[in-house]
Amino acid sequence: MITIFDVDGVLIDVSKSYHYAIKDSVEFFSGRKANLNDLLDIKLSFGINNDWDASIAGTIYTMSGMELSQFKAAFSVYSQRLESFYRFAKENSISLPPYDELVEYFEKRYREHRNKEELIIPHQILSEIRDKSEVMGVITGRPFSDLDYTFRFFNLYRYFDTIITEDDIPSPNLRKPSSYPLKLFFSKHTYRNPTYYIGDTIADYLMVYNFIKEEGKEVEFILMENNHSSNIPARLRIKNPEALLEVIG
Repeated sequence: MITIFDVDGVLIDVSKSYHYAIKDSVEFFSGRKANLNDLLDIKLSFGINNDWDASIAGTIYTMSGMELSQFKAAFSVYSQRLESFYRFAKENSISLPPYDELVEYFEKRYREHRNKEELIIPHQILSEIRDKSEVMGVITGRPFSDLDYTFRFFNLYRYFDTIITEDDIPSPNLRKPSSYPLKLFFSKHTYRNPTYYIGDTIADYLMVYNFIKEEGKEVEFILMENNHSSNIPARLRIKNPEALLEVIG
């Protein structure tokens, strides 16, 4: 059995770290107050897996002056590629910061919030899953430096054989929901059935869906349900870590 985890929202509660770093970044670069729930709605509705990109989208929304529903309708066709975010902004006379400048500010703010993170799946459950798994891994949109701090803080490295981070993805277009991260994982390990991927967003689901479609190999997607994921068409769904043991048992 192979078991692969997403990090944010699955292993780690980031509601007081990454989410606030998005809000801080949007407010800094837009010069306006931002509604966190609106920013998360944009991120999750459009499956924007990378929080730097979510901050760009949130900045565009905050500066657009549109109502949320109006913005989502207008932005929808631009929402799949980062370069399209910038094209939408240009077409609507919205001035955005250089991407590298936003990333630098975002990471600074994240480092100020990261000690507020909490472990979602307890060590006892991770240990039991480790015992059941021939291979255990992580595929995350976090940069390695962020993951390294959190994994050291919570003593998580001992469970995982392979970790795929943002640093391993050569192009923004190859991030989730692209199948590339899963293909990269299986370039390091021989595919086995069953393989499980535990995620919490539409981007996680689509990465698995695209992999199955392109490779013809089955990966069971397990949805860690949250307030924003009710519309994800996952066959396997859990609401707490204990249920994960039942599903993969």
